[in-house]
Amino acid sequence: MERINKIIEYVGSKLCQYITSIAGGLLVAFETSIPFFIPCLIATVIDVWAAYCLARRVHIKHPDRADGKFKSEYKYRVMYTMIIALTAIILANHVDVHVLKDTDIAVRSVVGAFLFYQIWSILENWSSENDNKIARALQRVMVNKAERHLNVPLSDILLNEKPTNNEDKEVDNEKDK
Repeated sequence: MERINKIIEYVGSKLCQYITSIAGGLLVAFETSIPFFIPCLIATVIDVWAAYCLARRVHIKHPDRADGKFKSEYKYRVMYTMIIALTAIILANHVDVHVLKDTDIAVRSVVGAFLFYQIWSILENWSSENDNKIARALQRVMVNKAERHLNVPLSDILLNEKPTNNEDKEVDNEKDK
């Protein structure tokens, strides 16, 4: 019985040692990345808020086609984006420490690219279905994300015209040729 207790104690101490080592390694990996990750996290939260505001605007303009709520299936996309950002920041930090030696060019480049991507997404969300002059100017360059919220092309909504009988006949004649 004493031998079993010693084995259990040994396995328990080794397990505790492994868990502590892994936790310490993760802490060291994350510790240097946290100051660079926080702006990415803030930008992502602002992007989620902008997407929610877009969903509300779309619901106000088209109540029969959109519910104006934050959809839970998007949370996995947000979590995936944050995991990718944190992983890229950690890897860039290791490149800075072990390859480039005493610089932070790689991690700043990764954070800059991610923030550019998020700011672009925030501006797309803000400018979609917005009647502001600046928003209309931005829509000349950016994608209108309202299509994603409605799950239909905007041309179907904006051009909600039914073809006349003559147009149907012309389409049928073109198919016959």
